[in-house]
Amino acid sequence: MIGTIVNTCTILAGSIIGSVIKKGIKQTYQDALLNAMGLAAVALGINTLVQNMPNSEFPVLFILSLAAGSLFGYIVDLDRRFQN
Repeated sequence: MIGTIVNTCTILAGSIIGSVIKKGIKQTYQDALLNAMGLAAVALGINTLVQNMPNSEFPVLFILSLAAGSLFGYIVDLDRRFQN
């Protein structure tokens, strides 16, 4: 339970610090950092997928979850909300 609390606090602290520092970083640097973090997230996701998919009892459930999540994100227009 303490790990969850510490994780929540560090996420909140990082969000506050990031929003303050973001104002002092040029837009081109912000874009480069966002691309780097996106690439890292994709690499971590692929690594996790490759390691855990062979052990999965329900691999089709993973595919259905991706499809449902994509559809839900499109319906509620998550991209526009993140851009704002």
